[in-house]
Amino acid sequence: MAGLRRAGSISQRSGDRAINKQHKNGILLLNEPDPSVREALTLLLANEGWVVETVDNCEALIETVRTRDVVAVISEASLPDCTPEDVLESCKQLGTPVVFTGHDLPLQGAVDLIRQGAMDFLDKPFPQSRLLDLLERLRTMKKSDN
Repeated sequence: MAGLRRAGSISQRSGDRAINKQHKNGILLLNEPDPSVREALTLLLANEGWVVETVDNCEALIETVRTRDVVAVISEASLPDCTPEDVLESCKQLGTPVVFTGHDLPLQGAVDLIRQGAMDFLDKPFPQSRLLDLLERLRTMKKSDN
């Protein structure tokens, strides 16, 4: 599948405890065009026990959400090959929550995405704790659904 990369989310030093923790949290799909931001977010999320898969285009994002057990999508709002509404609509059809990030979307655009069903919009640069709090809320919601 073109455009899909599985992030190296477990270091060999982390041992079985981290592996078990990761499977417990599930898969996050990250669509971030900036390699340095993508790497930083991947490390942060992996350290919090998430399996992180990355994509670099909307076609791969939609295909991955359809074929994998993705808990949530974290996506840059400004993408070259689709609109945030395209991402949101595809994910909503499959019941997958979306958190958008960005730095060039006007406030009204971010509000509109949330009103259309996005879990949240994080304006870059955002505090790591804000993303981690959102994911903890998502984890809690998923536990109560089971």
